[in-house]
Amino acid sequence: MRILFAGATGVLGRATLPHLRGHDVTGLTRSPERLQLPREPGAEDAVCDVYDYEALLSVARRVQPQVLVNFVTDLASGTNAANSRVRRKGGENLLNTARAAGASRLVVESVAFALEGDAARAVEQLERRATESAGPDSPAAGLAGASESRRPRVQRQLVAQRPRNGPTPR
Repeated sequence: MRILFAGATGVLGRATLPHLRGHDVTGLTRSPERLQLPREPGAEDAVCDVYDYEALLSVARRVQPQVLVNFVTDLASGTNAANSRVRRKGGENLLNTARAAGASRLVVESVAFALEGDAARAVEQLERRATESAGPDSPAAGLAGASESRRPRVQRQLVAQRPRNGPTPR
């Protein structure tokens, strides 16, 4: 399976990449100094900023992904505003890239803890846009310009993980 993985050098990306061995994965990073990181578990890497839609589209056209993974955050900035912005603008660009590239699946990271204010609204918007892109009646409906068999399917899943130093989530 061909996978375009945005956020491959982040905490979740680095943890996920080893599970994708055997697939054709292109991991995106916005920082050239982290370029080699996705290659360690066997993925190809590419420098691409999710705010640059044309660059994303160029990479996607080269890769021709069947799956686009959006694990993008901006936690390194240390601000909720930057993280909310990447979820909104970067998430929108990745969704549009999945559509344009004909990806059959879009995987979007969410959070398993409570957020407040703009951070909560940004996550809600990201999830809503991904879910709405699949249409109200079918996981494949609602994406203009893509054939029925090539529209991203959206699956909402909650995976509860036991915190390292805390109680099991209920």
